[in-house]
Amino acid sequence: DIYGFRVIVPSFTGCYTALGVLHQMYKPVPGKFKDHIAIPKNNGYQSLHTTLVGPSGVSIEFQMRTEEMHIVAEAGVAAHWLYQAQQRPGDTEQMSTQWLQSLLDIQNETRDATEFWDHVKVDLFPDAVYVFTPKSEIMAMPRGATVVDFAYAIHSKIGNHATAARINNEDVPLRTELKSGDVIEIVTAENARPNPAWLGFVKTAR
Repeated sequence: DIYGFRVIVPSFTGCYTALGVLHQMYKPVPGKFKDHIAIPKNNGYQSLHTTLVGPSGVSIEFQMRTEEMHIVAEAGVAAHWLYQAQQRPGDTEQMSTQWLQSLLDIQNETRDATEFWDHVKVDLFPDAVYVFTPKSEIMAMPRGATVVDFAYAIHSKIGNHATAARINNEDVPLRTELKSGDVIEIVTAENARPNPAWLGFVKTAR
C-alpha cells in the first residue's frame, strides 16, 4: 500500500460504522479485510484492517480502532494495564495474562536466549490462521502450524497423548498443516507418548 490511515473512534461500534462509511466511499480490495477486533491477535492486538481502491486507482489501507486498542498496538499490553488501572479487568487483560503465562512457560522450558526469542516472535508477529475446536471455540494459530501444535495449544496433556486427528471429520496425519476454518478433533490414548520426530515439523514453542 502507498498510503495508510488510522481512524481512532470512541467505541467498538464506531470501528464498524467507520468501516461501513469507508466501504460506501471507495471499493474494497477483495481478500484485504481483516477483523482483529472480533478475533484479536495472540498478543492482544485489536483493529479492523481494510484496503480500498482510492482516487486514481491508488490502494489505501485503513485501520479502525478505539483509543484503548491504539494504546495496546503502540505501547503494548503493559501500557493498557496502566490505562485501565482503575477499571474492572476485561477481555484484553485476561488475554494479556494468558499470553504472559505462556511466555513464562516457554522460559521455564527454554534456557537459551536465542531459542526463547525465536519462540516469542511466533507469538508477537503471528501470520495467523483461525481454526475451531469441536465445541466451536476459535483459536488463532501461526501460519504453518500443524495438528500437533494445535493439540499442545489446547493443553500439554492433549499434546502428550495425541495419537491421531480429524479435520472437518476426515482422518489426517498429525503433521497436517492447519488452514483457516478447519474444525479439528484430537484423538488421544492414555499410553501414548510424544514422538521426537514431531520436532521436525512443529511451529510453536509449546
